[in-house]
Amino acid sequence: MNNLTSDEVTELKGAKYPLQSFQFVGLFGSPGSGKTYQLMKLSQEVVRWSKETTEYNLDKPELCNGPVTHNIYITPTAFTDNTLNKGSNNITVLEFTDQTLTDLSDQIRDMSKTEAQVRDLQNFIRTFMRDTEFKDHRELLTHPFYSQLIQCIKAVEDMKTKYPELRVKEQNQKIIKQLNKLYNFDGYFIRRPKIVLSIDDAAGSKLFTQGTNNSFYKLICTRRHLSVFFIGLAFQTISDSFKRFKTQMNSMILFRGLPPEAVEDMFECVSSLASPIFDKKTFLQLYRQTIGYNEEEFNKKNNFRFNFLFIQSQPNVGLSIGYDQPITK
Repeated sequence: MNNLTSDEVTELKGAKYPLQSFQFVGLFGSPGSGKTYQLMKLSQEVVRWSKETTEYNLDKPELCNGPVTHNIYITPTAFTDNTLNKGSNNITVLEFTDQTLTDLSDQIRDMSKTEAQVRDLQNFIRTFMRDTEFKDHRELLTHPFYSQLIQCIKAVEDMKTKYPELRVKEQNQKIIKQLNKLYNFDGYFIRRPKIVLSIDDAAGSKLFTQGTNNSFYKLICTRRHLSVFFIGLAFQTISDSFKRFKTQMNSMILFRGLPPEAVEDMFECVSSLASPIFDKKTFLQLYRQTIGYNEEEFNKKNNFRFNFLFIQSQPNVGLSIGYDQPITK
């Protein structure tokens, strides 16, 4: 999510390149400070870029590239949230409850586990089709691996039925040619999930204060293995929840309305913020100068750009006002 120059954008336009990094962003601010707006803006940008700049390679599933397969937004006001653009990017909107988070965590874990198991069977099918010559399905009936092949195909078909959003078309022409000789196989396999998860914790989830023995916390700790590509978590204050997740977050965004003592706590929790020339007092002063509305950027649609302090995983080189005004020391 680094900023690019116009020349770099022109150079990369239309290119397909890996988008492998994981992002876990914590957004903190009072009601109406803009955190939910920025959360949705960030998540939709991730969805857009993954669609336009990556492609899935069945030979390299570990990259987990390609478009986002699941774009999930959890909000306490699912039916009245005007921040949502529900007509784009197939957002799945869920009402915020602790049970929702628990069920979702279990479903993601089950989907990823099942996909990993089927992926091995799928690799057998693709290898067989690439390395085995046969004229038609009838000739294949006498092959010693025919029974195993059919079992693998059935497992892939069952997975495609259960999770149709994971279907991906085979690109290898030799494999496609061989697949066409089979009965009732559409040439599609399955891909690894790629999940974008946005959560607005306006109500204060108990799961975030119950310790580490719950499925959602375990989901965050094992996110890469479960194909969760982006997590955005919006809080109304800096609390014990942040302290619990701070080692998992690689970016934090501070909006207006946070009490000074909470901002000071963040400075103390993020040890890499401190430096000989950048102390707690300087950080608090910087936060106060940054927050609020920038009325000079009021546009024709009557939307404000919200100012905020953006902290990346290496704050001494990644502290900025908004996304595009780096702070150098």
